[in-house]
Amino acid sequence: MNPLLPPSPADDVWVALDLETTGLSPQDDEIIEIGAVKFQGDDLLDSYQTFVNPGRRLNDFVRRYTGISQAQVNAAPRFSGVAADLLAFVGASPVVGHNIAFDLRFLHRHQLRLNNPRCDTWDMAYVTWPERRDYSLGGLAAWLKVPHERPHRALDDAKATRGVFLKLLGQMSELDVYTVAEMQRLAGRSSWVLSHILGKLQDARLSGSQYLLGGGPSGPSPAAGVPDISGLDTEALQKRLRHGRALRPDQAARDLDVDDVAALFDEDGPLARALGGYESRTEQLEMAVKVAEAINDGQRLIVEAGTGVGKSLAYLLPAALHALANNRRVVVSTNTINLQEQLLTKDVPVLVRALEGLEDVPAQEFRFTQLKGRANYLCMRRWERMRSDQSLTEDEARMVAKTLVWLQTTSTADRSEMNLGHRSAAAPWDRLSAQGARDCHATRGPCFLRSARDKAAASHLVIVNHALLLSDLATGGRLIPDYDVLIIDEAHRLEEEATRHLGFEVAQSRVDDQLQALLGLLNTAVASFRGSTASQGRRQTVEEAAAAATGQVPRVRDQMAAIFSMVARVLGSASENDRWQELRITSSTRAQPGWSEVEIQGENVRLALADLTKELRRLSVALEGLEDANLIGYEGLVIEVDSAFLETDKLAEHLEELISKPKPDIYWASRGRQGSDLVLNAAPLHVGETLDQQLFSEKECVVMTSATLSANGSFDHVTGRTGFGDCEELLLGSPFDYERAAMICVPGDMPEPTSRAYPEAVNQAVMESALAAGGHTMALFTSHAALQASASALRGHLQANGIAVLAQGVDGTPAQLLRRFREEPKSVLLGTASFWEGVDLPGDSLKVLLVSRLPFNVPSEPVFASRSEQYDDQFGEYAVPQAILRLRQGVGRLIRTKTDRGVVVLLDRRIVSRRYGRAFLDSLPPGTLRSPRLLELSSEIRGWLE
Repeated sequence: MNPLLPPSPADDVWVALDLETTGLSPQDDEIIEIGAVKFQGDDLLDSYQTFVNPGRRLNDFVRRYTGISQAQVNAAPRFSGVAADLLAFVGASPVVGHNIAFDLRFLHRHQLRLNNPRCDTWDMAYVTWPERRDYSLGGLAAWLKVPHERPHRALDDAKATRGVFLKLLGQMSELDVYTVAEMQRLAGRSSWVLSHILGKLQDARLSGSQYLLGGGPSGPSPAAGVPDISGLDTEALQKRLRHGRALRPDQAARDLDVDDVAALFDEDGPLARALGGYESRTEQLEMAVKVAEAINDGQRLIVEAGTGVGKSLAYLLPAALHALANNRRVVVSTNTINLQEQLLTKDVPVLVRALEGLEDVPAQEFRFTQLKGRANYLCMRRWERMRSDQSLTEDEARMVAKTLVWLQTTSTADRSEMNLGHRSAAAPWDRLSAQGARDCHATRGPCFLRSARDKAAASHLVIVNHALLLSDLATGGRLIPDYDVLIIDEAHRLEEEATRHLGFEVAQSRVDDQLQALLGLLNTAVASFRGSTASQGRRQTVEEAAAAATGQVPRVRDQMAAIFSMVARVLGSASENDRWQELRITSSTRAQPGWSEVEIQGENVRLALADLTKELRRLSVALEGLEDANLIGYEGLVIEVDSAFLETDKLAEHLEELISKPKPDIYWASRGRQGSDLVLNAAPLHVGETLDQQLFSEKECVVMTSATLSANGSFDHVTGRTGFGDCEELLLGSPFDYERAAMICVPGDMPEPTSRAYPEAVNQAVMESALAAGGHTMALFTSHAALQASASALRGHLQANGIAVLAQGVDGTPAQLLRRFREEPKSVLLGTASFWEGVDLPGDSLKVLLVSRLPFNVPSEPVFASRSEQYDDQFGEYAVPQAILRLRQGVGRLIRTKTDRGVVVLLDRRIVSRRYGRAFLDSLPPGTLRSPRLLELSSEIRGWLE
């Protein structure tokens, strides 16, 4: 160690620890391997490794995941035989691990409690690199260039943890001294696992203050203890948030020259010059002209544009020209993040380059942005309030530290810039976001939500998602700046999103969390007066209101628990299945003898919530006008109290509707698989009338588009469900030659889905397809149980042939599986709901797509069942069109570019054995149709692909 430099935490002797286990539950699973390394800086001092006998068989997944055999653990001692050796090896050294709490929980369960100082490399990466997408040990090791030869083996993982720790420690050492001091202050107010390492870093900074003052890399140390705002430069932040003036629309709109729009798509036109490899497509030109005419005529237009049409540019170019010519705003709404990112990073830049090639078009003035809902933006006042809390949970301390680093560079404070990580981050983020509170109308200090809205007000093109579009509808247009042209892409999802956003839910666990958070808020309200200059009378009023509200919380909690219990009991008595997951609350449910007791209890809940709301309102009034009274975290406190008042009031309103004053809507209860966390739900029976009156009719022009909007050649199903009547229609096929690109196979000897032989036939088809294509195969299922059964049946044989099986819910998240499939296409990907749409696998990644069953909705699903009842022919008029649209989405995963070539295998015999099956086939792209036997499927696929 250089005596001239301040001491580093790396100068301590550390132990990196890792365990391999039979599963994720410390209560139900066992340790099978322990690995540890002792080190001091770059010096590796010692290592320790042992297998552990779990006293049980290892399942296939564990053996495959770790590479540990049954023989290795059978020959090993039980944990009691190695505990003393491990304890001696660790000694008093601080312990570091990747997600160290997981390992310590397993050790604690075996009565080995390590009270050593500890550190977690996951946490270090999480706060130091807020925007990093992968915090896994393997991902960090690859990124930081740390050797990691055998992942998921304890000793190798411990060695990798050591390397990652040292690299991350170097990164944390480069944080400015104020940030480190603030992180340590946060850790000191919580049980955060980084407390030890942050203390060491802070000590090093303070002991090295002379070095720092002499021009060291971290700048000067704080003159006196912990800085108030941790070095966050709010003036620089304010500058980052400034945007241009809001648009001032021209009074009279000028029409687009349709011929000029068409010329943009010429072979040698502006779009061709802006886009390398451009090919003029008749379908794209036709759509662009129709969009231009709809804008000119103030029409509604629905367009189905098949894969390869280039619909995004077909609507963006005329929309942008209209916006620039009239200084007006166009809003584009999408359903998925993927399409939003494509628009922002790919299509709009091409659009701008094309506009720059036009004469008399002020392309340099064109401005565009993305706008999201309040929950996506961090609120600085709520952040400051959490930062000033005297007591924090570990999750809260971690979140404040992470956002502190992020705030030094972000210009948007949009949560999508960050990787929030595991689910426990959701609650702290909810407390920091701008969601749930009234607009504070504050003019002082930075406000990211206001900045985002200001930027949208200054933009010609604003890209939103369906969720914000519908929230804007529900709030009367207060969220999105005024606009006259609306383009809804991925419009096939509009009804589903409208159902979700125009309904509500009351979840038992959510109510409990709200009440617990409220108790903390009430304590904070009283504590905020310490050292304030507020009058004694005002202080006393706040204390009385807070005390009264605190006294009401247990009463509300008990009354809420009673209502949930009573609803569950009534529904249970009306159900033949004790393990029900979803049950409708209908007029017959309300006629049950026990429902009258539910209504009586509902009145008790209403009264309890009314008393609590009254005290929260009194507290809110008592806090008004104290801006200059030096209350701790005053502005954030006011927002939180207002938010609590609104949430409590809304809870009472929703419960009253659910229990005693139902509308002609859909109501149901749902619960977790273990029977816990009851949720009461409500959704509109019809969304079409609301969308028509409050959205479509309010705009001069609305365009709805998607690759899948028609069923059996008709738009009637979608236009009827969404209320998009009196519209122009345009049905465009794909420019791809599907007859040469895609073969559609319906095995002629496939059993019916109800047959006992069906699951085995599905497995045979998947196996034959994967072997014929050498992997490059995706199978879509409609149930997780069927998927997992197939994965178990297929894995051994396919792996023996060098083909990996990637099963959703077994081998990783959808995003992880897609990444692995792209990197290792010699695989079979088995997916359910999230893989039926939005998945883009162009080129050779995907060659064979199998569909196990026609994707009909579950008949008992509450929303589907309720809406089905509105039709005379429930199956033909509602169930079949819904399933056709979903099947078209699934099949659309296969051919993504004009050079793609592949096979669709439909494993549901009903497509040829039932009369309605013809409608499904006629709705699919016109591929080459074949009907081989199952035993011929492999040779048929191989012949097509070759």
